[in-house]
Amino acid sequence: MSSHVSVAIIGAGAAGIGFGATLKSYGFQDFVILEKGEIGDSFLNWNPETRLISPSFTTNGFGFPDLNAIIPDTSPAYSEGNEHLFGKEYAHYLTQIAKKAALPIKTHTEVEMIRLLANESYELTLANDTSLSADYIFVAIGDYPYPYTPNIPGAAYGIHYANLKDYDQLSAKGPQLIIGGNEAAFDVAIHLAKRKIPSVLFANESAANSNNPDPSKRLSTYTAAGYQKYRSYIRLNDNKTILAINKTDHEYRLLFRDGTLTKTNKRPIFATGFACYQSPLVANLFINYGDRPLLKDNDESTISPNVFLLGPQVQHGNVLLCYIYKYRQRFAPLAEVILQRVGIEINPEISRKYQRNGMYLKDYSACDVNC
Repeated sequence: MSSHVSVAIIGAGAAGIGFGATLKSYGFQDFVILEKGEIGDSFLNWNPETRLISPSFTTNGFGFPDLNAIIPDTSPAYSEGNEHLFGKEYAHYLTQIAKKAALPIKTHTEVEMIRLLANESYELTLANDTSLSADYIFVAIGDYPYPYTPNIPGAAYGIHYANLKDYDQLSAKGPQLIIGGNEAAFDVAIHLAKRKIPSVLFANESAANSNNPDPSKRLSTYTAAGYQKYRSYIRLNDNKTILAINKTDHEYRLLFRDGTLTKTNKRPIFATGFACYQSPLVANLFINYGDRPLLKDNDESTISPNVFLLGPQVQHGNVLLCYIYKYRQRFAPLAEVILQRVGIEINPEISRKYQRNGMYLKDYSACDVNC
């Protein structure tokens, strides 16, 4: 016989831990967080040289929480002693938040299947041959476990940058070809440049050329500074859309839409982002629209009632919540949605606390970056 909870949160990363801690702050207890690995599992699996591009700084006393904090009154910069945290450092911060809030987390508990029951609750089948039911589901699996590569012939000849765990294993002979022109592509190129390995980036459009003030649509200052420092090692080719990769005995051949052909003796690197819709759970619960789950205004699935999305894949129109400081602003409003649906009174003091800390976004129409 399966157990029952009101809310099941799938994923114990920044979104899952942050939302769980927010529910707790409102006094809500009837929930569980299910994590297939460890707390902060995606961050633990980052390349050991990769850092958060958004800076951490302790400014809480002036009403400006650390950009990478997931709840008020905490600061990864303070607890971890770093401005641009490594993945393992941020995972440690998340673990400390989970302990402080005494969150109900089941690690090494993978959700294999979710199905709607006759009473409109959901049954979650777990990998350990158990199950549980929940009235509300929050999918907070993030996107890192789901690297996106273009659907082109020969894509398997490339390697996604998320799978690069040791840059020293890459050959120093000749330039490295990278497909992509945004944060990840430049991050790889900068780390290679530090080893005096040149890179050639191919991108249809590059964030390096964007004047958009929204950091979701241009290179972060952190990455741009690295690009400027190592620019002599990094060459960017714009208006290049990859169509196919072919491999002979001695080289890889990359064909682009403009008819050009580029050859290399190194395996090309895909820095083409992530897409959580590749997860069977997401594919079954949400409609895929533009490589992202389609959502109602309150981040709820358009086809699965009482199923919500948390984290970097949330998008409404042109509003991208791909940074922690963006998607953390949805934790409190969504906690209030649950309280309203289950008939629990909302404590206005908690709401005001999140509002004072800039962690409370209800109206997406107000999201406009003008500098």
